[in-house]
Amino acid sequence: MKKYSFLLFDADNTLLDFDANERASLIDTFRTFGIAYDEDTISLYHGINLMYWKMLSEKKISKEELLIKRFATLYEKLGINADPVATENHYRSQLGKGCQVVPGALDVCRKLRKDYKLYVITNGVATTQHSRLEGSGVAELMEGIFISDEIGYDKPDVRFFEYVQRSIPGFEKSRALVIGDSLFSDIRGGVDFGLDTCYLNVYNEKNTSEIQPTYEIQDIVELLELL
Repeated sequence: MKKYSFLLFDADNTLLDFDANERASLIDTFRTFGIAYDEDTISLYHGINLMYWKMLSEKKISKEELLIKRFATLYEKLGINADPVATENHYRSQLGKGCQVVPGALDVCRKLRKDYKLYVITNGVATTQHSRLEGSGVAELMEGIFISDEIGYDKPDVRFFEYVQRSIPGFEKSRALVIGDSLFSDIRGGVDFGLDTCYLNVYNEKNTSEIQPTYEIQDIVELLELL
């Protein structure tokens, strides 16, 4: 095992429990707009959202388009006449209030910060991510927070990681480790930039892609033993 100094954590579903936040925010939004929903509706939205985030990582769509298209597409498939812009605005405000944390994540960060410099590297809307990271207690454990919305590039774009490198004093690629739950943004981005990576494979999904992480764990708590 290499001796690392810089740990670069993804936020959603790595430190912050985005799935729980997403579900609560969706339910509130559907109720607010008087939209009937069930588990199939939530599952449909989830699939549409993932599709558009993957398109964003492949530079096939802009973030602004993603935020509106996900609800526009949902309404189209459900045959509902509703305003996707107003829906997104309300949903976004609810997401910003969601501070659910992945079990064990805060304890892991508290222990690791004694020996490592911790940073968050996340895609997403800046106001939402800052609100959640601060409200959850994650922000106070970090040396810095890097959000694609403020940088101008999304993971896995190499320019995102170039910005991170320039912004961290004494940063060395050989001493940095990326930790994240997404093969297509966190791990691919780290690999393309020449960084070691740790794939948080919570659902133990088979990796059939060409992307190969340096390490793989299923629970954030395993990071303590790994390091």
